[in-house]
Amino acid sequence: MSDESDFGQLTEARIAELRDYRELIVNAQSSLGARGFSDIQLQRQQKIINDSLVFLDAAIENRQVRKTELDNFAREMTPSLLANVDEAARVQLDALHSHVSEWRHQMTSDEWNALHVVVMGAHMPRDSEITMQYFQRLLDEPIEGRRIIFAEGLWEEPRSLDLLRTHLVDGRAGSAFFGKFMRMHRDLLSDAARVYIQNSLSKSEPTK
Repeated sequence: MSDESDFGQLTEARIAELRDYRELIVNAQSSLGARGFSDIQLQRQQKIINDSLVFLDAAIENRQVRKTELDNFAREMTPSLLANVDEAARVQLDALHSHVSEWRHQMTSDEWNALHVVVMGAHMPRDSEITMQYFQRLLDEPIEGRRIIFAEGLWEEPRSLDLLRTHLVDGRAGSAFFGKFMRMHRDLLSDAARVYIQNSLSKSEPTK
């Protein structure tokens, strides 16, 4: 199968899914005017939706999607999507900072200095997650593990608090045994493994 059409012909089931998806897009489009967008923001959303409908309609009519066409469409959408991303990040961070500032005014200095933050999230956005970045800057914590914990895939508060307790216990153990709070936040065998792998293990195939 060539790179030009490596998705192949769309099945009847997939065509039906695309038509249902198109209906959702049209419904969303009709509600844009009531979303409180500025003129520039509204024009941007209309462009994203209109261009998406053109691409979707072509896929339904032709009953196939070529990879090059999909890639070109995605690249053309990137500037508009990133403009939305920039604005969304600012709105989320401003709202978060407003709430945290309100909470901080209700806390004593000792309570604030003892504060630990648990951020619950999924695996994929963990790297540079927006809330993690905010609290790392606010608390002057360059890395995760001391006062800021990322609870990956732990959506229930009790499980996230269990993770926090584990971090605190491991931190105290690391300080007690090794003089480093973060030592137990990585594999206990990691240092010994690094030395042994570098000095003793051959890069060749294992001996049978």
